[in-house]
Amino acid sequence: MSNKIEIVIDRDSEFPSILELASIMDELDPAEPIDINWKNTRDEVLALRGYSGKHFKLHVNDFPARDRTTNTLGLPLFIEPSVLERARMLLIDAKTNDWRNFCEETSKTTPAKSILLKLTADSLRKGKTPATADIMGPLLFGGIAIVDVDVLLRLKSRSR
Repeated sequence: MSNKIEIVIDRDSEFPSILELASIMDELDPAEPIDINWKNTRDEVLALRGYSGKHFKLHVNDFPARDRTTNTLGLPLFIEPSVLERARMLLIDAKTNDWRNFCEETSKTTPAKSILLKLTADSLRKGKTPATADIMGPLLFGGIAIVDVDVLLRLKSRSR
């Protein structure tokens, strides 16, 4: 997809859908962002892929809708740097013991699994092998609860 796409959380969006703009889409300036009320339906996704070179600003209702849209469109997941840093520190510092609360706090915005996956992937891309790499399979595909990751990491570090 060669579109520039931004996703904005906007509960009160009153913009038209991409399907409503279909009849005038060719007349719109490709350099200007086109504000769209986005529901992430199959028809919307197909329509979006048909408009190459356009700049879209997709307005979604909440964080889970943003994450679903990001996933559907194959866009990189954006997690606020402060949230990533807090998660990293909670997993590294055994004294904080606040990972469980962090998981509950972030569940309404970005699931802790997504945050942990991003931290792990970023480390792997830098050529490092993080301790979380060994538990990502069972964590993502069952067996390990996200709230227990900090404990598992501490147990793993003691067994070395």
